Amino acid sequence: MKKTIVSLGAALTLSMAVLAGCQSGTEETTAAETTAAETTAAETEESTEAEAEESEESQAEETEAAAEYQYVSPEDAVQAAQDGSAHVLDVREWSAYVEGRVANSLWCPIFPLDDESLVEPMAAFAETNLNDGQDIYLICVSGQKGAQRATGVLTDAGIDPSLIYTVEGGATALAEVDGALTTNRAEENIEWQYVSGTDAVAALGSDEVQFLDVRDDETYAAGHLDGSLQVNLQDFETPEAQTAMYTLATEELDPSKPVYILCYSGNNCAKTAISVMKDAGFDVSNLFIIENGAKDADVQAAFVQ
Repeated sequence: MKKTIVSLGAALTLSMAVLAGCQSGTEETTAAETTAAETTAAETEESTEAEAEESEESQAEETEAAAEYQYVSPEDAVQAAQDGSAHVLDVREWSAYVEGRVANSLWCPIFPLDDESLVEPMAAFAETNLNDGQDIYLICVSGQKGAQRATGVLTDAGIDPSLIYTVEGGATALAEVDGALTTNRAEENIEWQYVSGTDAVAALGSDEVQFLDVRDDETYAAGHLDGSLQVNLQDFETPEAQTAMYTLATEELDPSKPVYILCYSGNNCAKTAISVMKDAGFDVSNLFIIENGAKDADVQAAFVQ
């Protein structure tokens, strides 16, 4: 009996020990879980605070960056291009620029923005055309990234940043202003230069002069000056015709030699050609309109088929 009691006592003692152990394990697990939860909550709070700080810093940086740029209204940009009080520089791609531009604006693309090959030409353009102390008004697509990119390139090229302004809203805003964008280039503020029909004919065959005929294909085929290149600018206001002119200028003409340009009467088509060639990097002082165009008697007499 005693044995039995001892065994029961031992069993009871063992059960109580196990129970105590379980309770102790449960308390330890609960404490561990509580600690882990508190740690996770603290980490989450810290992470949230860090994200909030980063967001605030990012917004502050954006605000600070925006404050560094100066802006001008679309209307003021159009007026400045007209009266020459500032350089109005369009930095969009050709395909966008040719669809509608501010009359008398300059063009030097910075798009696509990730194209590093455009940086050096813009810096060279700035040195040649913008380094005279005049204000510079930049036109990009929407008045944001393109203008900001161009501002950085121009500043690195030595242009005083206080002279650089972004046209607010870019070409998108200009499109909302009546008459701000145009494809007509015949009214540009360019000092048009002329050569007489007699002198033009006398220069035929010279390696020092290039001849460009901008009449339509059929008219050119009926009679033209020997050795002349040809591009159809009959519809001179269309982006397609101007793009064809730009392509020919950059691929087939030598910007270091004079170009004599023949059109129907020495007016709109020839002037459009000169404006486009200016965008292609030609010096307008080297571009000449043949007076009276194909109507000139000496020119007509020299035509070949």
